[in-house]
Amino acid sequence: MRKTTFALLLLLVPVSPAAARVKLAALPPRERVEIQLDHGRYTLVEEERVVPLLAWSAEAGNNLVDFSWANAQVDKDSVLFRPVAVREGDAFRPLRDGEVKVVNVAYPPNENALVFEVFSKEACAAKVRVSYLIRNLGRTFAYRAVADRDEQFLALKTYLVLGNRSGEEFAGARVWAGIGPRIDAGPDDGDDVRLLVDRATKVPVRKTFTFDWYAHGPLSAEKPFASRVLMHYALRNDERNGLGRFPLPSGKARVFLDDGKGGEAFLGEDWVSLTPLDGLARIFLGEARDVVCTRTIERNERRPVEGNLFHQEIRLRYEIENFRDKPATLDIVEQLNRLAAEYGTRPPGDVEWELLDGTTDGIGLSTGKGGALPVLSVDLAPRPKEGAVGKRVVTFHLLLKNLW
Repeated sequence: MRKTTFALLLLLVPVSPAAARVKLAALPPRERVEIQLDHGRYTLVEEERVVPLLAWSAEAGNNLVDFSWANAQVDKDSVLFRPVAVREGDAFRPLRDGEVKVVNVAYPPNENALVFEVFSKEACAAKVRVSYLIRNLGRTFAYRAVADRDEQFLALKTYLVLGNRSGEEFAGARVWAGIGPRIDAGPDDGDDVRLLVDRATKVPVRKTFTFDWYAHGPLSAEKPFASRVLMHYALRNDERNGLGRFPLPSGKARVFLDDGKGGEAFLGEDWVSLTPLDGLARIFLGEARDVVCTRTIERNERRPVEGNLFHQEIRLRYEIENFRDKPATLDIVEQLNRLAAEYGTRPPGDVEWELLDGTTDGIGLSTGKGGALPVLSVDLAPRPKEGAVGKRVVTFHLLLKNLW
């Protein structure tokens, strides 16, 4: 590293109250630097250097090693200086008990520096490790996803983006972002570096369509019973699907579609949430124009229970049209707490409810989003090659219980 803000200096003076702090010689440059970026606020840096030490004597005292920095945002309280080995012949061996040790550390006032007092039994070349926390050396993650023409698989690349505004140079350092392998490519001060962390060439993906009336409301004044249908790519973070090596960190994903002619069409971008192992990642693609859903309340009847308590019987009707030339599955999300609030006081917790006869057979019904957030999954046939697109009619019949 040609430029460094940090300096390790050897002070060859006796240790006494009257001893002046004299920086006599700069030590050799870093032998190794590792950067760990698994914390959101601080970055851990560990470097190795080879330090020549003199043997302790009554006249010369111990060695003083000065670790100082300028224009870098180091947490002074985090600096740790550790002798780990000494040179023996052409190699280093581990320290023996009491051979080399730090006996004191001084904090010079109003300086970005620490002075370590190091005892050495014999004159030697010691390998030392200096670790510290530094600010403004941060990282973000980004994804590049390319779907095949049939939207059955994704080629997914995960990138680490390093931004160095710390005031220190780290070119050539080994970097670990908390996930994936360690990479030899640290950034210089003021630089942003984009590094490929992981590549998955064929990740099975499912294109989903979601209708959520309470999330989006009426589509327009002309279509008061229709609402937006949102598209996502859903992929499972597990080994069976070509992933599962680490949790997928949150980051921006840019999504493309293979056009079948050697090019790629940009579909959009979305912020992917942190996805644990075996979790489901969802990448937003935009609003579907070729899947249409309208929602109406077909039955609405109050059933008195006792005092102010009552049950509310509701039958919801959905009319769905698929103008795509491919089959699709529409997931209809019902927010029952908000539905209950339209007829009574909103419950302090999740509303009690019961499924009634009259709900369409053959549709999927799950409560994986929570007991009061049922999801109806409706399979839709592709549009016919000739003639008009037919409507798929689905009903959801339920009883909201103990409202007041």
